[in-house]
Formats: sequence, structure tokens, C-alpha cells
Amino acid sequence: MSRVRAILVSLVLTIVIQPNLLGDVTPASAGSSATVERHHYTIGARVRPLLLFWLTRNGVGDAVVTRRRAPGEESYSLLIGSDPNRTPMRINRWGYIEEEIRGAEARLLGLMTESDEDSIQQAEANVRKQPSGSHPFKVIHGTADGELAQARVQSINMPRDYTLHQMRVVLDVAERASSGGRLRVVRLPAGARPGFLAALADAMRLPDGRPITYVYYGRLYELRRIRSRSMANARVAERSYGGAVAAEFLITSAHDGEQTKFSMTYGTEGAFAEVPLSVVYQPRWWMQVELTIDDAADPPFETGRTP
Repeated sequence: MSRVRAILVSLVLTIVIQPNLLGDVTPASAGSSATVERHHYTIGARVRPLLLFWLTRNGVGDAVVTRRRAPGEESYSLLIGSDPNRTPMRINRWGYIEEEIRGAEARLLGLMTESDEDSIQQAEANVRKQPSGSHPFKVIHGTADGELAQARVQSINMPRDYTLHQMRVVLDVAERASSGGRLRVVRLPAGARPGFLAALADAMRLPDGRPITYVYYGRLYELRRIRSRSMANARVAERSYGGAVAAEFLITSAHDGEQTKFSMTYGTEGAFAEVPLSVVYQPRWWMQVELTIDDAADPPFETGRTP
């Protein structure tokens, strides 16, 4: 899986999302004035078995975005993935990423099911041949201090094919797996953000074309909103959310120039200001993923540490 896809694909990358992330956040300290927001999304998928047409299936997974803000601190987390009980062939693909920022110090933790499929046929073959007792997850640990960013990635094998319903089990193992793997170190330019989610939060506030540099797994990327249009009243899944912006974003890798696009509609008013309402991302030529906000339904799984 390419580096940019790994960033978004937790969504499947999806993703993808903005200043809120799925998952959980670090508890607020006593007496703090932290605000915590959490939003649930349903996932729809479109696959193209041939180049001529798309097949659509809704409700194949879930995502949860959480944002925590306090004076001098901010945290974002994203949990997203498919639900094997609702996908053909019980495909299990999910990921989790959290970013914690305190002043100039930042910490990143990410984990995702390992997969590298270039076609529907490869995805089906990988599901069939998955050996018993060998279910690999990729784990990323990263830190940044405003001048340097360090990240280490490694694989861990779990005894079961855990789904996003059992995220806490895999997360506990991932948090302890902080020594092995390959280490990458990169010097950060002035103003660089320590993660994709934090960068996306900033990109929603900047004018079109203004680049934001961020770091992910020892590589620098540039994120920019390339075009946008204002909406007086965004309607998503038959619900009105008031003022919003429909925008397209572009990620460019400073390492090899690879580019990735995704689109997102986010609110601009009241409780939904800077909250993604829908996200569309195409991680493969044969697959497109769409997230749609659905706060009326609680996610059917634990979303991590309780704020």
C-alpha cells in the first residue's frame, strides 16, 4: 500500500477526515476547559469489477471522529473500517489513528489491517488464503517536537482476525509494540503540522491554494484545498446542517511527488462548524468509499478510550 493511501486508508484513508477523528481521545485533566466532540459516520462503497460500471453497496462499515481541544492542547482520532458482517466475503479492513498535540510536542499512534490489493480479484484471493493464526496489523508510533519528527513502523501478528469491534484489544498490543521496526527521522520545516488530521483541520480554515506541510511516518507531505464552493444549507441523508463548504483537497508527497485527491463537505455554522458531513475518497481505481454523517445512530462498537 502506498504511503499516501496508508494515511487516508485507515479509511479505507480514508480518509481522511478533518479536525475530528474517529476513535477516542485522552481524558481531560481535572479543571481543564477541554471541549470534546464525537461524530459517527456510515460507510458506503462502490466497486467497479469492469471498467464500464460501478456497483454500490451502503452500510458496509462505520467511522467515528473525535476532536478534543483545550488551551495549549488538541487531540484528534479516527477509527474507520468495514464490518465483516455487512460486506461480501466478510472482508475485514479497518484502521485507527490518533494524534495528540501539546504545545510543540506531539505523539501519533496508528494501526491498520495490512492489505495491498490492486483489484477485486486480489482482495478476494487474500481473504481466502489468510492463514489461520496469522492476522497481521501495521503499527506506527511517531513523535514530533517542532524541529524533528521520528516514526517507527512494524507489523504485529494477532491470533484472530480482529474487527473494528475489537479495536481496544489490538490497540492495547499496538501501544506496547514500540521497539522494533524501521525508524525514520525527518527535520521539520517551520510551521509543519505533526499529522494529517491536524493538517486537515487547518486546511478547512485556509483559502483555496494555501499549502500546509505535515509529516507522516518520517515523510513530508503537502495538503491544500484546491477548490471549494459555499452552500447556504447542506442536506445530508435527508437532514439539513445549515451553512457548509463543499471542497476538493490534494495531497502531494515531497518524497516522490505522488498525489492523492479526496472531496469533503463540512459545516461552517454552530455545532457543525468544521465538522465533516460527507467524505468521498477513491483509494483504488476499482473502489470508491463515501462517509456520511449519522449522529442519530450510535456506532455498534466501542470507539476507544473514553474522553
